[in-house]
Amino acid sequence: MKFDDFKVATRVRKLNLWLQILLGVSLYLGLNFLAARHYMRWDFSESRKNSLSPETVAYIKNLKTPIDIFIVISTRNRANENTSVINDLRSFMRQYEYQSLKPNKIAVRVIDSTVENQKTEALVKRFGMNIDNSVIVAGKARFKIIPISEFYTNVDDTHKKFNGETLTTSAILNAAAKKQPKIYFLKGHGELSYSDPNPTHGLSEFGRALQARNYKLESLQLSTNGGRIPDDADMIVVAAPKTSLLPVEIEALRRYLLKDNGRMVVFLRTGSACGLEDIFYEWGILSDDMQIYDNGGDFESSDGDLIARTFPQNAHPIVKYLISADMPVQFGSVRPVRQDLGAAADDSMKLYPLILSSASSWAERDYTGSLGRPRYDESTDLAGPIPLAMISTREGGKEHGLNIPGGKLAVFGDENFIANKWFNRLGNSMLAINTVNWMFEADDMLNIPPRNLKTYSLTVSQNELMGLGWRFFILPLAVLLLGVTVSFVRRN
Repeated sequence: MKFDDFKVATRVRKLNLWLQILLGVSLYLGLNFLAARHYMRWDFSESRKNSLSPETVAYIKNLKTPIDIFIVISTRNRANENTSVINDLRSFMRQYEYQSLKPNKIAVRVIDSTVENQKTEALVKRFGMNIDNSVIVAGKARFKIIPISEFYTNVDDTHKKFNGETLTTSAILNAAAKKQPKIYFLKGHGELSYSDPNPTHGLSEFGRALQARNYKLESLQLSTNGGRIPDDADMIVVAAPKTSLLPVEIEALRRYLLKDNGRMVVFLRTGSACGLEDIFYEWGILSDDMQIYDNGGDFESSDGDLIARTFPQNAHPIVKYLISADMPVQFGSVRPVRQDLGAAADDSMKLYPLILSSASSWAERDYTGSLGRPRYDESTDLAGPIPLAMISTREGGKEHGLNIPGGKLAVFGDENFIANKWFNRLGNSMLAINTVNWMFEADDMLNIPPRNLKTYSLTVSQNELMGLGWRFFILPLAVLLLGVTVSFVRRN
């Protein structure tokens, strides 16, 4: 056979060798090509500090506007900077770029203002001075500058809170938004204010959380402007009025919901509903002048706080994350908010309970005059479980082939859970923020708590470091000596 010929066999071996090399190179290039186009990252760090939340990822995937993130650092005063913070921040920002590869909407650039003078001058012309040691999040027309110092909050010597995702995602929402939604807080009747820092009667924590999600807040006093609701009112918040609204104000809110398909969130105190009963009736909601108690372990008689952890079987999207995370809500003196069975039937209206009291609870009618521990009275009280908050929506209909969104009304039987003292407890902030986001059909906007980070350090002396080095070299050195010995024995 020809293959027995020495020359033919040599050529065949050479051809076989080159084919193996070609196949090996092809396999290497093919694997790298696939890895570049289809790959995943896993984060095994504590508190998942190098990963973004699923809500942020969902929002990034739906971005319509390209976003540029510039990390501007200065090496001039490097000795005074925390290098690890900058490295962590650089790594974290890359997650935004990675998550936006499809549709490739976010680009992250790190610029050293001390060395890269031309790039720095271009940024100064675009964003102004004082951009050193900051993160710039820029869209086509809007931008936000965040000092690097704001990304970390020191708790103690070894613990920090990382606010990077909250700050960065908020800035992206602001830079990408074509319009900044505007929320008016009603005032003039003793309502709680979004700018008040008082622990028990202020809503400054709630206000900051809304502003961080690109909502613009403003106060509205209907009694001074003839009961006219501004045209730019995207939503109205009525936060626990103490006195009754005037008839002209009630009519303005009523028209806003029914005629203008507006959005309104109401937080009620115990006692009078301050004239809002007629609006509730039109939207199929009834809030009795009662207070809810519980014989179980979820009621604190000293403060009157109620821990609510019961949800409807068909849970509303607002509370689904609370359910999956097993997060209850801490209410104060809460009243029932339930469906009004006496309201007129309306096929365009839908009602949804958000959260319920437990089966061992009841709504006490004589909550102001009862002495000692309240007891359930079957003849006057309501047995649990009882809705503590309701959502009512109306279909706006269709005109000229367009779907017109209808009005939305959310009523909560308590105002304490959004006050500064209680806002960040349990699932309180999650329930409040998710309600607002849902009102704006912004389910991908998020409520991201700060992450607890811990810094680990190891201090060793020079002798201990040398000892560790020798210990780590013993095994590889032994394997090397064994290999040399075996090779020498085989040769002889």
